[in-house]
Amino acid sequence: MTFLNDLWASFQIFAGNFTDRYGLWVNGLLLLLVLAAVGLFLWRSIRLGRRVRHTEAHLNLPEPSKTQSEEWCRRLSQAVSFPTVTGDKEAMSRFRSWLKESFPLVFSRLRVLPCPGDGLLLQWRCPEKGEKGPVLLCAHMDVVPAEGQNWTHPPFEGEIKEETVYGRGALDCKGTLCGILQAVEELLRDGFTPGRDVYLAFGCDEETGGAEGAAHIAKQLKMRGLHFDLILDEGTPISTAHLGKENFPAALLGVAEKGQATFRLTARQKAGHAAMPPQHTAVGYLSEAICRIESAPLHKRLLPVMQQCLLLSAPAMGSLQRAMVANLPFTRPLLFRGTRHNLQLSALFHSTFAATCLEGGSAPNVLPETASALVNARILQGDTGEKLLEYLRSLLDDLPVTVEMVSCQDPSAITDTAGMGYQLVKGAVEETFGRLPCIPTIMPAGTDTKHYQELSHHIIRFIPLAVSDATLGAVHGPDEHLPCRSYTAGVIFYENLLKKL
Repeated sequence: MTFLNDLWASFQIFAGNFTDRYGLWVNGLLLLLVLAAVGLFLWRSIRLGRRVRHTEAHLNLPEPSKTQSEEWCRRLSQAVSFPTVTGDKEAMSRFRSWLKESFPLVFSRLRVLPCPGDGLLLQWRCPEKGEKGPVLLCAHMDVVPAEGQNWTHPPFEGEIKEETVYGRGALDCKGTLCGILQAVEELLRDGFTPGRDVYLAFGCDEETGGAEGAAHIAKQLKMRGLHFDLILDEGTPISTAHLGKENFPAALLGVAEKGQATFRLTARQKAGHAAMPPQHTAVGYLSEAICRIESAPLHKRLLPVMQQCLLLSAPAMGSLQRAMVANLPFTRPLLFRGTRHNLQLSALFHSTFAATCLEGGSAPNVLPETASALVNARILQGDTGEKLLEYLRSLLDDLPVTVEMVSCQDPSAITDTAGMGYQLVKGAVEETFGRLPCIPTIMPAGTDTKHYQELSHHIIRFIPLAVSDATLGAVHGPDEHLPCRSYTAGVIFYENLLKKL
């Protein structure tokens, strides 16, 4: 109570001094402006709150027949059993052979186009020439290693337990790959023909950048002079509890992805014996450089697409966060501060740095002449690799540390949510899953679409698989899995999408 009394007394003193200096009318006008600002803040918050109360979000997972469901999930299980870790050419060759045996109509009626490397490129031709441009559906066949992780289900057996397929690649990305092929196989069996040319592109090394897979496929497509009305690749999923709210599922459609760059920091000092160290060693300077980078994050920015994402996500937020979103852009500083502990969301407001690899001395008693570190950066739209390089050099210019850019892939363009490609995917989502909100977002991680940027203005990164946070968190970790019901609904999504083309 004493604090409130002191606060009121301070306000009275301030108001009295302000009135003595500028007059009562100016003081009154200032008070009215403050009250108007508060009123506007409350009105915008209430208006968004009313809209939120009328927002419906329901996730309906369509189910095929029991026979189809068992067949489709068994096929996914078999796909997961192939250890197609990036670079394992023998496993990849066996997997490609299995695909041809498991989806006979696809590989007999679609044209397999020649392509260097182990990637796959197929063409499903429309029988009638029209004005519609082609569509490209993408996935990748390779997976990350499973060694050194504590799996309770074998990573490469494709075990089905409690109507869930367990194994490396179940969600990333063989669920998408098999979902596309299964949908095409079913449509071919029904005698369906697409309303435009459809291309299927399956990379073999997405997990390491796609240089041997998607890059070669992109060259082949460019040589054919193709430009796509829609490119759909893996990306963000359907969240069964968006932002942790159980009764608000949402389909997150990735309309862009952040770029990626790797920087090498190298600190140099005189080598010597650890018993007679200088005040600062190479390792010490390198450590200070990393600490500076971590303590000086780049300025946060709110891109228009992220403001749209936040507004559509408002039903999943608490009252305070919703009030901040309702009053954007005026409340940006409060929003950035309030979401700083939400790592996934906070990363979409600025370019990020993370030290990942360190290299230094060769023995405990030897001072190394050089110590180096690799810093991975994820580049937000509006920044470039060169801009981040300049920033790091200016930040560390007083240290004996050099900074060089090892590799760089600048961020992608942002797909217009009002464009045909986005609306096609949104329509297929609503037809398949019911009244499910579609929310545009930016992918913090990379996909093979970085190689296809020149081939379309409408690129969506989305996997039509409904997953919980726990399922999504198992990607690249132990016990990666995918519920059978989610997978079969994904197959139906691809069927609906192809029918809408």
